[in-house]
Amino acid sequence: MNFEITRLTNGPKHHLFGFHDLVQTNAKGDMALSLEVDDISHPPLPGESCLFGIVPSCGGEFLPVNNTHTWNYPQGSRQQWVGNSDLFTCNDRDDEGKLFAWINDARSCKSIDRLRFPVHCLSPDGRYGYWIDYNRVYACLGYGYPPSGFQDKFRISDLSYDDGVWKGDVKTGEMQLLASIAEVASCGERKIVKTGYPHYLTHLMLNPKGDRIAFLHRYSLADGGETTRLMTIGTDGGKLRCLAKGFLSHFTWISDDELFIWGAHQPQLYRMRESMWLRMPGMMKGAMLAKRLIKMLQKHRASVSTVASSGVKAATKSFLRIKDSDISSIEADAIGVLVEDGHPMANPVNRKFLISDTYPNENGIRTLMAYNVETHFRNDVGRFKMIDDKPQLSCADLDKVQSGIDRRIIACVPCEKYVFTRSGFHCDLHPRWSHSGDVAYFDSIHEGSRQIYCVRMEVPR
Repeated sequence: MNFEITRLTNGPKHHLFGFHDLVQTNAKGDMALSLEVDDISHPPLPGESCLFGIVPSCGGEFLPVNNTHTWNYPQGSRQQWVGNSDLFTCNDRDDEGKLFAWINDARSCKSIDRLRFPVHCLSPDGRYGYWIDYNRVYACLGYGYPPSGFQDKFRISDLSYDDGVWKGDVKTGEMQLLASIAEVASCGERKIVKTGYPHYLTHLMLNPKGDRIAFLHRYSLADGGETTRLMTIGTDGGKLRCLAKGFLSHFTWISDDELFIWGAHQPQLYRMRESMWLRMPGMMKGAMLAKRLIKMLQKHRASVSTVASSGVKAATKSFLRIKDSDISSIEADAIGVLVEDGHPMANPVNRKFLISDTYPNENGIRTLMAYNVETHFRNDVGRFKMIDDKPQLSCADLDKVQSGIDRRIIACVPCEKYVFTRSGFHCDLHPRWSHSGDVAYFDSIHEGSRQIYCVRMEVPR
């Protein structure tokens, strides 16, 4: 099947939307959200702003609405539509450094109000917003926002009892802490894991019904890796659950009580990697050797078994279907079809129909694809090449890039890798659906500048 790819935005300036978990177009379907930047050659620096606005969903001129100082290339500024209206939110920072969200009218291209809090995701009716501490996320090298001004490297607390998953009432401004980071860290564990690195929360996503939130709980390990736990919580703050632990990445809800996520559920292995004895002199060398041996053994395993919360784990990574329940079940899916990590998003009309992508292969090619979780049929939509440009930063700029990041984290991650993956040159497709579910949008850099593209899809009803 041939697909017609249309470019929505035009250069010379660069345009992007961000992540794969938000609908880009309004309910009427005639407007799409976008950010506009002049230079994509470095990560956003403290105090640096970009424009946010709209473009016609059929393509055309970018219409600016306002500036934002809280943005990044992977997730944009979490700009999103308020219910079925033509209003949309976009995060920003005030003069004192406090985070908030603008409320904007897409028809008049004006900011008309502001919330007391930032927004990561909105309830389906637009009444409630949910968010996390983006300063903490940034300090842990996650998808947060740079500080408002330059500051020296610093150290944050490993745990927080007064910050975590937040809920805010859009109408009244009332705010509620649903679960603290410390509560999340203790859920599903005999005791809170302490590795010498800070815990943080990221990737909040509401289920279709809007009564459960899935998110990732992460912390670094002494061997250079990272533990990720898939968590869910009710929007009333009830039934906090840990569904899986190990290497876990991008996910989407395929129903109100089932998630589709890339990774491997390996709680025993990761508990071993979290052990305090790994921080003793001489023990890390042996642990790293064991880690390499385990990876070699995994590569020789030909199949991935069904896994359950009883502790049986998959031998290699795959997409997993995970039930959000007190007794969770975990089942490997798309074996031999979706063979690598990507960014899936369930169609808003038919949630068994996904749009997803891949990371660049050895030739720098990213693949855009559709996948049906019922028939296990994959349909490749297109392939898009990354460009070879790399960030060129001065020593002063490198200091600014590292501003606001926990000094322990900086010591663990090669600066060149971080600077590239947080610059605009690292352009994941991050496909996302239109409100009507018949058009997929994505960011790409294959024509030399970073722009937004779309493709019409025939989705089974």
